[in-house]
Amino acid sequence: MSRRAAGLLPYAVFVLLAGISWNRWIEPFVDTGRELMVPARVAEGEALYRDVRFYYGPLAPYLAAGVDLLFGRSFAARIALAGLIALLHLEALRRLAGRLLPEGPASLAASLAVGVAFFLRPGGCHLFPYSLDTSIAVAAATGAIVLAGSGGTLRRDRGAALLLATALLSRPEIGLAAIAALLVERIAGRDTPAKRRLGWLATAPVAGAALAYAAVSAGTPRAILSKEGWLTFLFLPREFASVYSSFSGVDRPGLRIAELALAAIAFVFAGLWLLVASIAAARARSRAAAAGLAIEVAALAVLAAAAFVALFPPAGLRDTMALVPPLVRPLPPLLLLLALVGTVRRLRDRSRETILAGVPDSALLLALFFSARLLLAAGYVGPYNGFYLPLPIVVGCAVLLRGASRLPRRIHVTPTPSPFPRLVAAALAIFLAARIAALATAYRHPAWTRVDTPAGSLMVPEPVAGASRGALADLGARVPAGGTIAGFPEAGFFNWALDRPNPLAQDQFFPGHLDSAAEEEVIARLRGRPPGAVVLVNVLTIGHGPTAFGRDYLQRLGRFLDEEFRTAAVFGPGAAPPPRIGDRDFFVEVRVPAEGAAR
Repeated sequence: MSRRAAGLLPYAVFVLLAGISWNRWIEPFVDTGRELMVPARVAEGEALYRDVRFYYGPLAPYLAAGVDLLFGRSFAARIALAGLIALLHLEALRRLAGRLLPEGPASLAASLAVGVAFFLRPGGCHLFPYSLDTSIAVAAATGAIVLAGSGGTLRRDRGAALLLATALLSRPEIGLAAIAALLVERIAGRDTPAKRRLGWLATAPVAGAALAYAAVSAGTPRAILSKEGWLTFLFLPREFASVYSSFSGVDRPGLRIAELALAAIAFVFAGLWLLVASIAAARARSRAAAAGLAIEVAALAVLAAAAFVALFPPAGLRDTMALVPPLVRPLPPLLLLLALVGTVRRLRDRSRETILAGVPDSALLLALFFSARLLLAAGYVGPYNGFYLPLPIVVGCAVLLRGASRLPRRIHVTPTPSPFPRLVAAALAIFLAARIAALATAYRHPAWTRVDTPAGSLMVPEPVAGASRGALADLGARVPAGGTIAGFPEAGFFNWALDRPNPLAQDQFFPGHLDSAAEEEVIARLRGRPPGAVVLVNVLTIGHGPTAFGRDYLQRLGRFLDEEFRTAAVFGPGAAPPPRIGDRDFFVEVRVPAEGAAR
């Protein structure tokens, strides 16, 4: 592979998957309302945190607010902003991979990060992420590691400091993790000049971010900042901790460990298959080069056939294949195990410069921090895998490919099984192709249909698409310009697309978002100035514990909506009366004040 081709391959995979998933990145009722409405409200002059509740840092809302001010309410403009950040993240991963591996394998590692993680549903697609702040923070933290890892220079440290401040202003915990990774690397390292520049990597970004947070938090009560603002990461509600436990897999350790074992068995079996094939190919090549090549091709063909069967299983194998967990499932615990072993070896042998040979400690430590978010549940489902999995994939590929290149010299077989590294790289390429095919199958399913809005069109799967079209038409006619819409548990998609304000401080109503006092405040606002319409969307929470709005959580608010607002229209297959959030079928319900007067 030429140097230019190697550099372009990750971008080619990105462009290919962007084309396959074209305009299918926005999921109207999975965090989209918050991501659309918070910046729009900031652009209209409302104060972040004080007037508009938001759990992350201020950078993403202000950036997206600037986009809204420049281009108006446009899905295309918001997607372009997210796409720019995604490309910067990809470039950081590509450069890091280039430090860990030769050009060809490095290109493959970065391409795998894109193919496996950049276009996951729900909420894990980089072209419209569940959290733009998370996308920015992960990209900035990775970029900081690239600039300042392995010593760096004063100029690179200054650039890294800017990126670290960017991460801090997006997701403080991610910025702090990146700073900690770099500090550990430098303190444990031997580069004295690099140690003297620690102030650029810690003091400068923290001080700059602190000033920015003080400015945007001025006038906002501390209670709001800690319960419904950026300080929430220090005071996690029980429901938020439950989400982290669910997405990391530690909520069901027995099941997850069994899945890990199955994935590990598949992984080991594939490795042994390639090793046996490489031994056979090396022996055959000593007699005839064509024979050795034929064995290599046959071995890879078997893996390709297995991948095809996994993607398109026959009816008799469908249930069995559904039990096979994602092959990336062992990656986070494997990285953790290798890091522990490497740490012990480094403590015993002071001459070792890094925990894992050839991997900067800062890159490994940040990858471990991200891996912890997915510890027992890495896979092909968003949102967390979409943003926390790319860096562990690059580091994991580096460890795997470097290990594969060393293995032939360490086993006592004659002749040396030299094809093994090549076969491992080819197997990873097959895995990449399989993931692209899986995404193509998901994104090109006939259930996707077009939804037109005043802010642009998008493709959405049925039945969500049909219900959204009906609700958009109804709300556009029912609520006049300047009229308000309140949505539960999340309906900001309608507010933003129709340019109808939300009269409440919150744009999401999920478990842990409101305590008792905040719930009463919402009820008081709705009672004092009833909105032109209330929208209820049959969306269940995942991982919080309670699942159904009004039934399992925020019951007082649910009862108030039942008593004070009557049903005006219902759309979707769950429209049969009386629709209740938590029912099996999807619906969007439009309600109006019980007296019928929209104010």
